[in-house]
Amino acid sequence: MQLTNRRFFGLLGEIVDGNPTQEMMEAAFAAADLPWSYISIPVSMGSFTDAFEATRQLGFAGLHITKPYKIDAVAAVDDVSPTAAKIGAVNCVYRSSDRLVGDNTDGRGLINALAGTCAVDRASVVVLGAGGAARAIAVELGSAGAREITVVNRTEAAGRSLVDALKGAVDSECHFEPWVGEFTVPAHVDLVVNGTSIGMLDPNEIPDVDLSLLGPDAVVADAVIAPRETAILADASERGLRTVVGAEMLVKQAAISFDLWTGQAADETALREALDESLLAP
Repeated sequence: MQLTNRRFFGLLGEIVDGNPTQEMMEAAFAAADLPWSYISIPVSMGSFTDAFEATRQLGFAGLHITKPYKIDAVAAVDDVSPTAAKIGAVNCVYRSSDRLVGDNTDGRGLINALAGTCAVDRASVVVLGAGGAARAIAVELGSAGAREITVVNRTEAAGRSLVDALKGAVDSECHFEPWVGEFTVPAHVDLVVNGTSIGMLDPNEIPDVDLSLLGPDAVVADAVIAPRETAILADASERGLRTVVGAEMLVKQAAISFDLWTGQAADETALREALDESLLAP
């Protein structure tokens, strides 16, 4: 049965200008012939709880939460999904009856983007970084059956904290490696994921990582959505390695949200086209 009642959705974050999610979700709604609206809402520091409660009172049917409020959202929702509980952060909110449920789609977006490119089950994985995106990615990789997860991070306390959290949440062998100077990825690794923001502000910036030992079947993925081919992905491609772009991870995240909100599969072509147009906009 097609849903036709008008509903409102939104993005809450400190900085929402330039975020392509509104264009993507509105394109998906239009492709599904749903008369729904999506609003990007900037929220100043210290105002998240009030802003979240305002969207609740206004009857918003779903939300995306972005920096720096993903952790705050855990306490704001009525219920938290098992995935979001393991990660300790919420980036997607949906209604279930009269309750707001917080979920986290960051890692699942990567898992879905890897489909057909890399088998995660029993894989040996290196995750670069220990921030919010890296944490979500590592938890999902562990939940999907990764045999080994090595967290590589420059700040030892944050890296070890993530490894400790992983050990209590997944069955994978979890290790921390300090990122001092250049990190050489071991030859046995199947998947390398850049979970840092390196390359986001400077497209020529590349993580200080040596990929030379990786075998031809290894995969390198990046959570950075623009540029489409970051410097680390270009390096991997030149070495003959398979790559997964951050833009595809974002498309898959958006598709998961659409499903949570509508019970329908999203038109991923519409999502990709809207993302591409947004990234090309001046």
